[in-house]
Amino acid sequence: MASIKSKIAGGYLISIIITIVFVEIIAIVAIRSYYYRSLEERLTNQISISSNFYNTYFYNSTLRSNVANDVDLFWEDTDVKAQIIDKNGNIIMDSQGEIFDKIERNDNFKNLISGKNRMYKEKTDINGVSVISVYMPLYYNSEIDGVLRFISSTENINESIIKLSKYAVMSGIGVVILSSFVSVLISNSVSRPLKNISDGAEKMAKGNFKEKIPKFADDELGKLSDTLNYMSEEILKNEKVKNEFIASVSHELRTPLTSIKGWSIVLKSSDFEDEEEIKEGLDIIEQEVDRLTYLVEDLLDFSKLLSGNITLKKQNTDMEELVESVCRQVNPRIRNEGLGLSLKIDGQIPIVMVDKNRIKQVLINIIDNAIKFTDKGGNIGVHLRADENNIYMSVKDNGSGISKEDLLKVKEKFYKGNSSKSSNGIGLSVCEEIMELHNGKLKIESEINIGTEVTLSVPIKLLS
Repeated sequence: MASIKSKIAGGYLISIIITIVFVEIIAIVAIRSYYYRSLEERLTNQISISSNFYNTYFYNSTLRSNVANDVDLFWEDTDVKAQIIDKNGNIIMDSQGEIFDKIERNDNFKNLISGKNRMYKEKTDINGVSVISVYMPLYYNSEIDGVLRFISSTENINESIIKLSKYAVMSGIGVVILSSFVSVLISNSVSRPLKNISDGAEKMAKGNFKEKIPKFADDELGKLSDTLNYMSEEILKNEKVKNEFIASVSHELRTPLTSIKGWSIVLKSSDFEDEEEIKEGLDIIEQEVDRLTYLVEDLLDFSKLLSGNITLKKQNTDMEELVESVCRQVNPRIRNEGLGLSLKIDGQIPIVMVDKNRIKQVLINIIDNAIKFTDKGGNIGVHLRADENNIYMSVKDNGSGISKEDLLKVKEKFYKGNSSKSSNGIGLSVCEEIMELHNGKLKIESEINIGTEVTLSVPIKLLS
């Protein structure tokens, strides 16, 4: 399997080679066109001067008479071959003294001597040599008497074009060689960070989250390195919180179990004569079983939350009745803790479609937290109100409050606060999940030593 380094380098090199070949083809074609066009223009200018001179000063004599009188001397200074051809195609004069029988009277030649064309050019081979020829008519008493032809070999031009083409090819090869080194450098600049990221990701996949991926630059790859490093930090942090959570749950399970076992032994060895002792033991066992039941229910809800299996059984619910019911349920415990409870309901509260038991679970959990963190003599206020869009249930206490650091994390899974009163770190994450399933929100505001207010909002028109 080709590495990304070879793919990048190969891709750059192929692109460069294709570009260079394309540019060189265009350049060579342009050079060839330029040379041939320059030669044709030079021949055209020279033959125009010569034919105009002839037709101005020698048109009173026939073509053969003028040739016999050496009137061809005026084009001896040109660097091309000049020929005079009569109307039948016979070559009657050649500036280099070569002897030719006649030329082919093609359509261009016929059109020229008939006066249809003023000039024409052609590329032909003469004695195996590639040449360019230009033809113009010569006159006798305003009648075309013959043709003047200028001929120039293209061998020198072709040699120049070949030489320039060689230079272009050599330059292209040099550019390709140089580009190959640049392509390797560019591919290294991309493949090296990618390899480090790949190696780091493999280590993370094997559970090694402590080793960080080096960052080479502030680009997309650098951002990817930062993201993976941040992910590993979060995994380590969550792993630590999860371990602490497991330790906390283990402790919370062990404490009631130890208490239950201890009182079971006491009651087992008792002679059942001390009713007060028996009643006390049974009360403690009942309380500890309730604690275990509450903890197990939290764990079950949390398991459903993680697997996405928390479902709602919605029904028309009178929220005013629900809140009053919860307050009556928790009031005995609040009085036992030496706290006060107040309930305030503003205006008419509409009937909504919610999961009554789940909303009740959330509200009890919030009030339970308020009881835990409020000292004796404190007060817990429950406030129910509604606007056009939402129903709001708030629980406010004047307890110990939550620090800014903990406030950012209290709803995270497994998070357990620093306070000795903090529970297993499940409740609020489950509560927030339930509220989100109702398209609602759970908002917490708190200040140290002043108190905490938790507000639950539920849309009046719930989305299905």
